[in-house]
Amino acid sequence: MSLIKTLKRLEYANFLIKKKVTGNLAEFAKKMGVSKRTVSELITQMREMGATILYDRNRETYYYSEYGEFSISRFVNYGQVMTREDPSLIGKPEELCFSEKAIFVPCNK
Repeated sequence: MSLIKTLKRLEYANFLIKKKVTGNLAEFAKKMGVSKRTVSELITQMREMGATILYDRNRETYYYSEYGEFSISRFVNYGQVMTREDPSLIGKPEELCFSEKAIFVPCNK
């Protein structure tokens, strides 16, 4: 599957989860146009990447248990204004390492 197709699938799953309109697993799969197994794997992958996805049996929908949403990397223009806190979150390149959960994290020494 192409990267663009995967990103679009993640964006749509994020939209449905954020709005709490996924339905049960079968309905979620139908809305996504994929199998139940594919949706189940997608939810697992999103959880591995830090998303706190739960299922509400009463409303029959998946939702984020914490305030926020799944963020997918996008191209950002260099003219974008940063807050005072943003530079401190970036860190020095030599102090960052690759992580499976977050692309770059502070290295453990």
